[in-house]
Amino acid sequence: MTPLQLFIFTALPVTGMCYALLGALKLPLVDRLKIDEAKVGGLLSAFGIMFGPIILAAGFLSDSLGRQNVWIGGAALVTVALISLSRATRYGGAWLAVAMLSAGLAAMVNVVNPVMIMAFENPVTAINTGDFLFGLGAFCTPAIVALLVRRTGYSRAVSLLAAVSSFALILGFFINIDSPPSAAAAIDTTAATNAIDAGFSGLIADPIMWFCAMMLMLWAPLESSTAAWTTSFINEQRPESEDEDRGKRIAAWTLSGFWMCFMGSRLVMALYHNFFSHGTDSIASTRLLHIVLALLAVVAMLGLVRSRKRSVTIGIILAMGLISGPFVPGVIAILLSHVSPELSGRAVGVAFAGASIGWTLVPLIIGRIAAKTGSLQRGFLVAVATAILLLALVIAHNIYA
Repeated sequence: MTPLQLFIFTALPVTGMCYALLGALKLPLVDRLKIDEAKVGGLLSAFGIMFGPIILAAGFLSDSLGRQNVWIGGAALVTVALISLSRATRYGGAWLAVAMLSAGLAAMVNVVNPVMIMAFENPVTAINTGDFLFGLGAFCTPAIVALLVRRTGYSRAVSLLAAVSSFALILGFFINIDSPPSAAAAIDTTAATNAIDAGFSGLIADPIMWFCAMMLMLWAPLESSTAAWTTSFINEQRPESEDEDRGKRIAAWTLSGFWMCFMGSRLVMALYHNFFSHGTDSIASTRLLHIVLALLAVVAMLGLVRSRKRSVTIGIILAMGLISGPFVPGVIAILLSHVSPELSGRAVGVAFAGASIGWTLVPLIIGRIAAKTGSLQRGFLVAVATAILLLALVIAHNIYA
């Protein structure tokens, strides 16, 4: 195992933990801060508002100042954010802590995506392997958070998570992620025949860049909203005769199940592309897969809107985890196999800046509709519309490509 692969296998679970944390802490935060679904949507929007600008800025900084410095800065900010969140007793303080968490995670995500490509030969295998590890961290987080909150209380639980995040900070001082190893030279650069050579101006004028950014803009809120409101969906459909604590445990385990399915589908795709699909074949098959996943996402969002039984809702949420897993790794693999390596940080920044627009607007609208109507399912009609737009976009991307 190379040092870069060691970095991927140890750092990615921490980033997954940070991504899943807001969904895992949703119920404890609602109880602690006494907030409604509109303000929950506001916290999700805080995550999206900071993610876009910071991941874009991190792209410029990592390409110019080095990935290692950006990683260390991002990991430090995440640690401070979690310490702040552990002490927050008002909505404003929690909002600021979530914004800081998003900013730190954005910097880390920008850095780690090009490092994945450096660590493995096949770009689709690289991104799916890394994102499987990301999903592993996300999968473990809800169950661990529920256990820690129950046994130690909210503040101590989040403080322990801050200690875990500090591991990523320490890791950044000891592994050089700026200098690619000789194995990185084996990456199939012929797969990037149409790579961008005209610098950043060429990057932002490139249609594939914008297809990828818009796909993430529409996909990201479907994934994050499903994860963030999983516990609410399950809790609302708890039978009246069931103990409240049991209902919350089922909600927490459903969220963990979502992340397990999310993680598992990424592992399957990583293994498939490693053994059976290579180079341009991997990219072409990924484009076709996106159409199938977008169509299934439309069905899943409609299912959440119409479901009245907890068991059915749990099944839909788990299915959405399977659907969600391979989509983003595929988009990033398409993008990074298309752009020149010196622009990889900025390309990832632009793509995830698009994602942040979706993260910011869609959850905010869902939360406000849910608070106004008293129905989370009505709020998720926005997710249905988003999924339909995404399906049209991925079909257009396949026609263009």
